[in-house]
Amino acid sequence: MWPGVLPGLPPVHSYACSAAVPQVPGEPAEAARLRARMADIVIVKGWAPSARVQAALRHVPRHRFVPEAPLETAYHDDLAVMTVRKSPQTALSSVSAAWLQADMIEQLRLEPGMTVLEVGSGGYNGELLAHVLGPRGRVVTVDVDPYVVHRTQRLCAEAGSGRVTAVLGDGGLGAPGHVPARGFEGVMITHNASDIAPAWREQLAEGARLVVPLEMGGFTRSLTLVRRGDVLRCEHWTYCGFVRDRGAAARTAPAVPLADGEVTVRWEDGEPGDTSGLEEALRGPRHELTTGLVVRGIFNFETLQVYAATTLPGFCRLAAPAGSTLVEQQDAAAMLSDGSLAYLTYRKVKDAPDPADRLTEFFIHAYGPAADALAERFADCVRTWDQKVRESGYPPMTVHPAGTPDEQLPVGDVLDKPSARLVFQWPGRVPDGTQDLLAAGGQRA
Repeated sequence: MWPGVLPGLPPVHSYACSAAVPQVPGEPAEAARLRARMADIVIVKGWAPSARVQAALRHVPRHRFVPEAPLETAYHDDLAVMTVRKSPQTALSSVSAAWLQADMIEQLRLEPGMTVLEVGSGGYNGELLAHVLGPRGRVVTVDVDPYVVHRTQRLCAEAGSGRVTAVLGDGGLGAPGHVPARGFEGVMITHNASDIAPAWREQLAEGARLVVPLEMGGFTRSLTLVRRGDVLRCEHWTYCGFVRDRGAAARTAPAVPLADGEVTVRWEDGEPGDTSGLEEALRGPRHELTTGLVVRGIFNFETLQVYAATTLPGFCRLAAPAGSTLVEQQDAAAMLSDGSLAYLTYRKVKDAPDPADRLTEFFIHAYGPAADALAERFADCVRTWDQKVRESGYPPMTVHPAGTPDEQLPVGDVLDKPSARLVFQWPGRVPDGTQDLLAAGGQRA
């Protein structure tokens, strides 16, 4: 719109399009075959155990919501399809992998006729939700990008159910004009969130579920949170990754480049640490300490990442370009204290033709005057995780409003966000029986 013709309109956004995509008058037989194959794979892998989610995967034409992609790409079970790009390397909007969409929808435990909020639009996920909710159900999907909202409206009109309402707005505020009397009966966030927006809890019905890909120390996990008053209780974790939030709550992690940019330290949560003295420390000797943890084959240490991020004082992330002469890891969990830096790395100690026979040992590398102490502290974290956490999985966790006093929080490790306080009850770090108390809904006296 020309400025001044219609007052009060939002600014126009435009994006380069790869091609003009005509409407599809019918469905190619190949699309039906590929959709059935995709659904079969997702179901066999256990991501869609319920009949309604299975039917949604088999029914909703995914290719109609990603017309930019070839059919093979559209119906790949393990690929996200980029729909809006800031650059060839950076996506602003995407349609997530089918297995992840199925898992997150399953976690909502939806029933026919419910009303659900989706934050982050695209069309396909909203239509999956609508199919699960049935003819009397409703989906409200919110996105901050006018182009994405318009695209979603067009694609849902062409290939949708008529039960998805796409709204332009900051998803961090929820959908204030569309909240049912008792609240949404499910809220699903489809972008990486650095915080738990108060509106998501406030607009969620009591006992309903919020599924959100939350960043903790920069490591993203999809959390299933159940509302119990002002507290959200976590009942499920899934390893995942999404595009970043672009709303008002979006956070750029503070970062400090060191050694002429060869090493960068960043803080995904909390305030930046003191990096004075690190320039000189990184040019000095490196202290190496084995953790004693030797693992075989392809090893899953996703809980170790979150454990370190939520229990180590001074936790940060360290990045280095490929081929760095100072740091062996391009992206590593790290900690900073007393003018010193330590990070977690690993090295292959036994190679073998079969990956299952290879052995890998975890090490701590540290720099600075307190390198020895820092390395020992980090190594102890890894050993404790190996002995007490590794086999037990993710811990009980609750989310409390930001203003909650310490004495009203359960016993556990606290990770503070701008709008929320997360309490983790890792095995070995809380008194016996406390985890059972938290699971039952109790709090510290």
